[in-house]
Formats: sequence, C-alpha cells, structure tokens
Amino acid sequence: MLEINNLSKKYSGKTVLENICYKFESGKIYGIMGENGAGKSTLFRCIMRLEKFDGSISASPSQKIGYLSDTPFFYSFVTGMEYIEFCLKASNLPIDKQKITALNEKFALPLERYATSYSMGMKKRLMIMTLMLQDYDLVVLDEPFNGLDLAGVILLKQWIRQMKEEGKCVVLSSHIISSLTDICDDISYIHKGRTVANFTGKSAEEIEMEISKFYLGLTSN
Repeated sequence: MLEINNLSKKYSGKTVLENICYKFESGKIYGIMGENGAGKSTLFRCIMRLEKFDGSISASPSQKIGYLSDTPFFYSFVTGMEYIEFCLKASNLPIDKQKITALNEKFALPLERYATSYSMGMKKRLMIMTLMLQDYDLVVLDEPFNGLDLAGVILLKQWIRQMKEEGKCVVLSSHIISSLTDICDDISYIHKGRTVANFTGKSAEEIEMEISKFYLGLTSN
C-alpha cells in the first residue's frame, strides 16, 4: 500500500532521519515508537509530503491518505461543524448532516461552538471524527491518544480496528506502550533518526525493558 525506501531528512545540515525503510500493507496496523525528537513526526510529515526529503515514498495514485497531526490547529471563528464541512468539501465529499449528527452522538461535541474554544481532548475528538467521515484508505496518526479521555481512547481504538477489518491501513505513533500492544500488528522503534528495533509480538513490559537499554546506553545501536 505504501513503501518507504532509504528516506533521510536533514534540517540545517543536521540529520533527523537516516535511511528509513518501511512497507505498510493493507489490512494492518503499524505502531511507531520513539523518544521526543527521535524523528517520528518528521517521518509522518514526509509521508504526507509536507517536508522535502531524500529517498522515495511510493503509493498508489488513487490511494486516499488521511493525517492527524500531534498538535491540533483551527482557525479563529470557525465552529466545529464548519470545520467538518470545510474538510469534507476539500475531499469532494457530500455533507451529510444526518451522518455527522449520528456520529456526534458518540463524540458529544458542541459543534455549534468555535473549535478554538474546545479543550485539547475535544479538539482531538473533532479531528478524529472528521477523519472518520472521509473514508481514507490509509491514515497516519501522530500521537492520537494524547489529550483523549477514556471514552475518546475507546472510540479511537474501535475506529482503528474497524479500519483494519475493512482492509485499510493505519500508521500511528504513541508514547503509551500498552496502546500500541493492544491494537498493532507491527511495532517498531525509532532512536535518533534510525529504526533500531522491532517489538512485534512482545508485551508492554518486554518493550519497556528493551527501550530502557537505549536510554541507559546499554546497546550498541
């Protein structure tokens, strides 16, 4: 579905990502871990063509890719409903008020209010809800669990699992190890701009022990 080969990225001569390679397939959920500044967000921005990079990223031209940034942003004086309508129009999708209202029964958002007045958790819910309405083939989610309450986390996990059941692909990052081990088919670890480990099939406790080696300098990677 999407293949990354030898992707590297530099800022002002400093290497942020080095020879990153991934192959993301349909019907699977991929988790990417890494400390702050490891390069996860930069990788996701490269996938979305928001950053220039060396190497290659290939995907089907007809493939629709959705993106959730780690920092929600909304223009002033735009209501939650207006934000949803704008995104649907940008994707050339019809605005089905009945469908939006039905979905919002779960998300419980005050769509008539300005999105900038929302709490962080509400902003995240609005962005996730909008992605759900756009029927993407692949979604890239940067720290989607941050700021969500328990109900929001449950809704997000249900949607991610539904994407998999529909044969679609999800790529996400998280600092919450158990959030990834609960739902991911593949979990990899980025350290200082390089993919250095794969934790697929390991428990949250085992992953925590492995990651501590990188922080404590007990590995040659």
